[in-house]
Amino acid sequence: MISTPMYFPDGFDLELAKLCARLSSYAYDMYTQWTKQGKPRKERGFRWTPPSDAGLTFSAPFWSAEEVLWVFNEAEPFGFCARDRAGTGYLVFRRTSSNSDWADDADVDQRPYDLVPNYGQVHDGFLKLYTSMRADVLDELDSVGPISDLRVTGHSLGCGLATLAVPELVGRPGAGSITQYNFASPRVGNPDFAAAYNSNGVPTFRVVNTCDLVPEVPPSVLAKLVFKHVGAPIDFTAQYGAVGGDHSLDGAYRYALDNPGAPQS
Repeated sequence: MISTPMYFPDGFDLELAKLCARLSSYAYDMYTQWTKQGKPRKERGFRWTPPSDAGLTFSAPFWSAEEVLWVFNEAEPFGFCARDRAGTGYLVFRRTSSNSDWADDADVDQRPYDLVPNYGQVHDGFLKLYTSMRADVLDELDSVGPISDLRVTGHSLGCGLATLAVPELVGRPGAGSITQYNFASPRVGNPDFAAAYNSNGVPTFRVVNTCDLVPEVPPSVLAKLVFKHVGAPIDFTAQYGAVGGDHSLDGAYRYALDNPGAPQS
């Protein structure tokens, strides 16, 4: 398949996007380590071994802690914070990986975004999940030390959580300037939320494979609900013949960023 080159708008930093995608991959490796250790509870001391990434200091994992449908009540490591030597901070969320995550994805009703006033309605499942971990997120963000600016990132479900985190981080002491780079984001909220988000001064670059189904959910119109994307789309086209292949962070998205002139492998 011949793929057309990627187009990058003003303000888009390709090297930073590559770094954010790599950090998102680290969040998946964290989850894999947790499962291999038998999914220990947070209190029992999950032993995450971060990558030996020169110049980055990593926080401990932050955890979700919600009960879903009275069935799943499993705290899970969901991401981490990091800081480089120059003082830039990174807030990283992972994608859907467990049964409880899938249950959150499927909870597509809307509810008010109540963490900041006047931000419209958002995906119910995403907000419940983010709310369950937000105290831990903020604690771990503080733990990496003073930061001059903040980069927020994630893949798939992680984009939804990143987008919900940004509004309450704007103006937070110590957060500095904020930018979001996300990969394969679903829609997160209604048009009021998208308008408020896009007015908050946070550059948000939403990298999208046009063959990936996940950025098309929830649908823009679902019965009486309306959903709208945030940020600026950075599109590429790479058809791998399978839903998982088209959505793969490492196989599709990171390949495209590494080969922007021909993003199809």
